[in-house]
Amino acid sequence: MKDKLNICIVGPFDAGVAALRQQGHAVFYLAHTEEVFFNLPEALEIKSFAPDLVLQVECLGRRTLLQGLDELDCPTFFWATDPHLNLHWHSSYARLFDQTLSTQKSIVPLFKADGVKDVRWLPRFALDMASPPIAERKNDIAFVGRLSEQRPGRKWMVDFINSRVGERTFPVEQSLTYSEMLALYQDTKIIPNESILGEVNFRLFEGTSCGCLLLTQDLGDEQASLFEPGKEMDTYADAIELEEKLKLYLGNDQLVQSMSEAAYKRVHSEHLPSHRIETILEYVKDAVRCRSVGPDADKWLAITVASMWESGMLKIPVGEVLSLLSTIKQDESVVIATLRVQTVVGAGSVIEENLMMLLGGKMFEDSFRLNFTASAAALRLGNWDAAKAFWYRYLNAAKGSKLPPKTPKDLLILWAKELKRHDMFFRGGFSFNSKTHLPHTVMDCLVALNEAQPGDVGVLKLIETMLRSRKELDQVRDGFLTSLVAQEFKDWRLAFELGITNLHTYRLDEGMKKLEVARTLAHEKGQERAFAMTLRSRDQSGQISKRLQEY
Repeated sequence: MKDKLNICIVGPFDAGVAALRQQGHAVFYLAHTEEVFFNLPEALEIKSFAPDLVLQVECLGRRTLLQGLDELDCPTFFWATDPHLNLHWHSSYARLFDQTLSTQKSIVPLFKADGVKDVRWLPRFALDMASPPIAERKNDIAFVGRLSEQRPGRKWMVDFINSRVGERTFPVEQSLTYSEMLALYQDTKIIPNESILGEVNFRLFEGTSCGCLLLTQDLGDEQASLFEPGKEMDTYADAIELEEKLKLYLGNDQLVQSMSEAAYKRVHSEHLPSHRIETILEYVKDAVRCRSVGPDADKWLAITVASMWESGMLKIPVGEVLSLLSTIKQDESVVIATLRVQTVVGAGSVIEENLMMLLGGKMFEDSFRLNFTASAAALRLGNWDAAKAFWYRYLNAAKGSKLPPKTPKDLLILWAKELKRHDMFFRGGFSFNSKTHLPHTVMDCLVALNEAQPGDVGVLKLIETMLRSRKELDQVRDGFLTSLVAQEFKDWRLAFELGITNLHTYRLDEGMKKLEVARTLAHEKGQERAFAMTLRSRDQSGQISKRLQEY
């Protein structure tokens, strides 16, 4: 590989471009494009720029879909910066590139499960900012981020901290520019952090760039590999731990200074844009051409468009979407995308014809995803026989043996359990509407079941069981658990789960009261030992047990 490369970057990466140019590389930079569909080879030809690498950095505002990537004679990379919210279209769009870089290490296996061949972890980056001494900063603690009904956990966190900081000022800003946010961080000692779905988010890097102490949710090894808990930042598992950490750090400028300095040093040794550039250039060395080409590239672009349109993030006429899908080879992925788009626009008669064609022609009989999607489409149309037929096609292909479904509810539960087995649990960032969309995941099926029969205890228990191991979905689980506990109020295990979930979502008082209720119910049933063992298994710090003794 040449020492100095010609690199084309599409998408916002000013700091990376500056680092590349400082290293002597030539860069053709398109931070934004006006068009949704952008023909990159044409733009490169106009500029007479022959790239040795094309890197598209996901833009979280105006979306750009590159065309003509299969014509380029150089490695092509896509840096997915928000895959936890956009995997529903990332996994098809990534097929147009040789290599996909995911900011979330935990999402890498999901990309691969969706058929993306070369996926690597590349975290977000920090910035080279000034870090004023902690003692000179005006704010002890501050938070920048939007508060909305869609993010109840964030509001609960802000309310909880506000109730614990006493007379200290606690600025909460929702509409700052990026530069204003960084300036606020430079004048703040401690930054609390809350993630949407258990992801390592931007705030971790932005806060440490400014020499702040980050108090963030415990997200496990991925986050700990970036900044060391207890030394370069600190973590909390629940509201009790957050309260104890606030007591420890608020007013303790010496300790905050020591830890923020350690994080700041880590930023400058590992997490600047120049470090990410070094990693990307290393990845280029062993990049293998594996992008989709020709008709295959057209297919994956069309499926990407359909996925984005279905989720509401792409505002183009539905006719254009269906036209793209109809002009390419009709394999199972295209048929699935078509059924999903047709469902959104209510094309019932056309869907019915498509379902009968699939059944009559015995098309794609072995495809789990197609059989599930078609079965769900048949249920939407009220065609019970067709819905069952696709289920039995799947069972026959999988050589499974299960009791036949007697009702649509039974069938949707069966599909939910199979989706869990196929690791299709949840689509972050996709706002599923059971009246508009076809279900695609376990959670979609469960939401549809709950909305069809609100308060159904069997459905609520199934939801509780399936969500129990998914801590990142505690905000969602909390509502279902509350409904279930209201009906099964003598079940101490359910009251216990609700108490733990309350603690995970910053409702300390509510959580402790629920745990006290659970303890009392367990005592009444002579199950004190079972309660104690259950609590011990969920209370790694011992703080919950200690606090419960006070009740």
